[in-house]
Amino acid sequence: MGKYYNLMIVPDGVESPFGIRMKAWLFKTLIVAGAVMCVGLILFFAFYGKILMRASLAGQLEEENESLKRYKYKVGLLEERMSEARTVVDRISKLAGVEIELTEIPPDSVIFAELENNTPAVMTRSVVAEFGRPEGLPLQGYMTRGFIDDGETYHPGIDIAVAEGTPVLATASGKVIFAGVDSTYGQMVILEHDNGIATLYGHNSELLVEEGKEVLVGGRIALSGNTGKSTAPHLHYEIRENNEPVNPLKYISEYEGINEQK
Repeated sequence: MGKYYNLMIVPDGVESPFGIRMKAWLFKTLIVAGAVMCVGLILFFAFYGKILMRASLAGQLEEENESLKRYKYKVGLLEERMSEARTVVDRISKLAGVEIELTEIPPDSVIFAELENNTPAVMTRSVVAEFGRPEGLPLQGYMTRGFIDDGETYHPGIDIAVAEGTPVLATASGKVIFAGVDSTYGQMVILEHDNGIATLYGHNSELLVEEGKEVLVGGRIALSGNTGKSTAPHLHYEIRENNEPVNPLKYISEYEGINEQK
């Protein structure tokens, strides 16, 4: 004979208890099925949350793409108007008997060649990294000072030496909660991310974002500089967990190559 399980249910009050008799294999099957269903629901909502986050980022990228299309259209109109103005100026200069020379717009090959000669803004992140979690460095350069959490040499972040004007990139998606001048860090940006994490970028020469703005991971937020209490051009980078500074290197999976200047 097969084994059975008796489930006894005892209601409150004066009602009589009653039971359910169930075969052992069926009971175990229901337990396993329930566990699998719970795990499936947990995984579903976990991945669904990531999908929603990526969908919201896709919407922002679409808006930026539309904005770029509008700018491209305006630039095209500007080129046409400049061409017409050039023709009119040429006619006027001939009638007046004077030479007026307008500077030609350089071809795309020259413009793009100049852009390629500049140091690219690069930030290394793993493919599976959460967009709202900091990872990597905001720019490439030489780390001249590390994180020190106590003593007279207390230093709540890391210093990365770079040339002034180097683009500073957001190491995670978040909201700008401060963009202004600090007595110590000069022109500074602070971003608020998920799970009580914030990142700080100090000593910049120029800020490219404003308070309240939502920033995508890898977005340009500032240009590095030498403002505030600074003796040489560099970026001061901090990560704070619940407003407490932590070593930024814990958020860098492979930081051995951070001193490689490209």
